[in-house]
Amino acid sequence: MACFVTQIPVFRLSRKLQRQNRKPNIRYSRRFVVGVENLGPLPMRCIQIENDDGMYLAGEQFIPTHNSYILRWALIRQLVKWAKQGHRGVRTAIFCEDYPTLKDRQITKINTEFPRWLGTLGDSQIDGLSFRLKKEYGGGIIALRNLDDPSKYASSEFAACAVDEITKNQRLIFDQLRSIIRWPGIEDTKFIAGTNPGEIGHLWVKKLWIDRNIGPEDPFADQVAFVKSLPTDNPHNAKSYLEELQKLPEKLRKAYWDGNWDVFEGQYFSEWDGNQHVVAPFEIPPTWRRYRSYDHGRSKPAACLWSTVDYDGNVWVYREYYPTGKDVDEIALEINRLSANETYEWSAADPAIFANTGMVDKFGGQTIAETFARYGIMWLPASNRRVDGWTLMHQYLRWTEDQKPKLRFFKNCVNAIRTIPTLIHDELHPEDLDSDGEDHCADALRYFLVTLHENKSEKPLSGVEAKLQRLKEKTSIQSSLNSFYHGD
Repeated sequence: MACFVTQIPVFRLSRKLQRQNRKPNIRYSRRFVVGVENLGPLPMRCIQIENDDGMYLAGEQFIPTHNSYILRWALIRQLVKWAKQGHRGVRTAIFCEDYPTLKDRQITKINTEFPRWLGTLGDSQIDGLSFRLKKEYGGGIIALRNLDDPSKYASSEFAACAVDEITKNQRLIFDQLRSIIRWPGIEDTKFIAGTNPGEIGHLWVKKLWIDRNIGPEDPFADQVAFVKSLPTDNPHNAKSYLEELQKLPEKLRKAYWDGNWDVFEGQYFSEWDGNQHVVAPFEIPPTWRRYRSYDHGRSKPAACLWSTVDYDGNVWVYREYYPTGKDVDEIALEINRLSANETYEWSAADPAIFANTGMVDKFGGQTIAETFARYGIMWLPASNRRVDGWTLMHQYLRWTEDQKPKLRFFKNCVNAIRTIPTLIHDELHPEDLDSDGEDHCADALRYFLVTLHENKSEKPLSGVEAKLQRLKEKTSIQSSLNSFYHGD
């Protein structure tokens, strides 16, 4: 039985609505701790709802909570710690991707979770929407902000920033927030985030925190930490629960049991498996046909892929070129260098490079394709039917325990291997992938596959087969001559 009082009208009939008490005592709109009793250690289990937002139920009365909980309480703990060190009135911030999400995940939770003796939630001209600790706890502030336009925080200063569901954001937002984490006298400033695999930022988050592939533009390696939580980390998880996780289908088991970031909800190419699709380079037989495909970019990466097709129609992507910020002539020169001493059946590219964009190169060419042609690279305009191309990629990536995939990559094609498995479905057009992701290698491969269709390299004849073929041709010639001279 559940007893409650609400201000929301719950009846349609006027006679019942008149009897509803819609002005309850303030005590009925809050939850109170009425007693604390030490029961000692007891086994507990989290019951999770099958819902995308990761909500779960916990506690005797099954009150909904969220995995965003740790972020707001971590900032409270940090503010109190800094206050003990003499840093009072320190400002921190929690960020969500937009205001409705900020309200649902943080504002409403702070209003019910944070006790009144700890501080106050308010919206003022000085602090904006924020939670301010009381003076006895240091008077620190948690500003509540959304990321619809992160550039508006360029002049702000926060000693700590927390981002809820960071994979919903592009890398640029992370870099913008890094620039505002500073506070006089505090050396141990913080950036913390909580998230699940997937969404548009999956790739860069995985690169930085999971793979720890840290480049010169990233924070120092000793400043980056990833706290991974697995079912076996909780000693109170029931044995039956762990057994059920292990019985899940392979993809789900990898995500939930192993914490595998190569498998996630919303993944477009769910067929991807590094063990199946990535191979060590080998010497390509000279009779296999070779091809090139290209997706143009300058401010964003360009992608050129070199592929070969074996006698059974399998595709092997054996080389890539993935430049950013290069002009067309520079790209063409490098493609020619990488293509030295090779012959191609054809080369296919994004049809957009054949459009007259108003640019004129140093040769007088008015399209990107013309500039490439000046360097001897003749692209064919590929079909731009996106979904048809993705359908072909699904077919070529598909594999079973008994059958290898028809599409594989040499392990030196690091950008194709890195980006293709991280692409996600478009929210408005689920049959298409989200083009805001790093889809340049996928596009280049799509152009190749739609142009290729089902072409195969001809397998060279063995010595015996070649002899039989010659005899067949000789017999055919003799038969034709007899027919000509004798009228057969």
